[in-house]
Amino acid sequence: MIKKTKKKKIIVKKETQKEIEPNLKKIRIKIIGVGGGGGNIVSELSKKLKDFSAHKVDFVAVNTDSQALNSLPRALKTFSFGNKITKGLGTGRNLEIGEKAAREDMEKMKELFSEDRDLYIFISSLGGGTGTGATPILTKMAEDMGLSTIGIFTTPFLFEGKKKMDASVKALEKIKENVNAYMVLPNEKIFALAKEDISFADSLNLLNARLSESLEGLLRTVYSPGLINIDWADIKTILEGKKKIAYLNFARVKSGQNIEEIAKLLLKSPILEYPFENADNVMFNVEASKDLSLQMLSQISEKISELSPNARIIFGLTQNPKFKNDIRITIFATAEENIEKPKKKKAIKKIVKKVSKVKEEKKEEEVEKEVEVRRSALDIKEEEKMKEKEEEEEEKIYEIPAFLRKNKK
Repeated sequence: MIKKTKKKKIIVKKETQKEIEPNLKKIRIKIIGVGGGGGNIVSELSKKLKDFSAHKVDFVAVNTDSQALNSLPRALKTFSFGNKITKGLGTGRNLEIGEKAAREDMEKMKELFSEDRDLYIFISSLGGGTGTGATPILTKMAEDMGLSTIGIFTTPFLFEGKKKMDASVKALEKIKENVNAYMVLPNEKIFALAKEDISFADSLNLLNARLSESLEGLLRTVYSPGLINIDWADIKTILEGKKKIAYLNFARVKSGQNIEEIAKLLLKSPILEYPFENADNVMFNVEASKDLSLQMLSQISEKISELSPNARIIFGLTQNPKFKNDIRITIFATAEENIEKPKKKKAIKKIVKKVSKVKEEKKEEEVEKEVEVRRSALDIKEEEKMKEKEEEEEEKIYEIPAFLRKNKK
């Protein structure tokens, strides 16, 4: 009887493992890079996050330029569209051609969404042709199909010109209507990360490295079993709604590190346009050894609550004996587009405009006074010259002999 009991216990454990494992790995994600810039970013991400391909994470590069697709690693999935219009040669940075190519190949592009995926992440560099023109079409297709979506978009450097920046802003306005949440990574932020003598290619790699680190943290949160587990329902809660501003960041710290330093690393991303403050929904996951103190967890949570006091917070904890004194923290948050910070910015802009207007009016008054002073000074000089002339004329008359003076009169 004892033997039978042991056998039953072993069977129960095996059944429990079979039941748990599919639940832990049921979330299926597709990361789609649109256009040349988006394809390059996804290519880099696929190399750095290759460990997650076994967990149903697909990386796909989508482009109108066949040559650009052929230059990407063979392990990366590629998808060509718009060949009737572009002949596989790209859009020449013309966003109208990119949009037209996407519209005419919509039936073909449905293949990107044919598989049963839980989450789609769109990545593109806005301001060019294919990514700027096609991304709004692809995200709209995903929205119409009721899919959960996140958008990650880079915007041009300032030195690339106003026209390119304007094109990226207009595209973003269209895209954010279609996605649950979106993040903006201005290329200009690279200057805060890079050294002065860094090459252009290496500077872009820095941005990709920071992004891949944050995405890795999110994927680890999704796929790693935890003591306190974050599941797909939690992520859907964070993504609930449309056109939300998203914040995703990752920090690797030490267990004895100052909490202020940790908060700065975690809550002030150097690559995102929008800050963490005033988020509506926050999900953060801590990976550490079993020796992690309750006090440290409490302090991290308090710092998050301070900056987003009204947020709904979801917390996860993953124990990993390999980490020892290391702690890895991933935070993912979303906020409504009309968060307080932009409102304050608008208010500040109005105040600045009023102040500048008052200053301009004062300057005009001062200029007018100065002009009046200058005019009066000129008038005085003219009057003095006239008097001097009259006096000279009188002196000339008295220099003439008396008998001639009478005749002159």
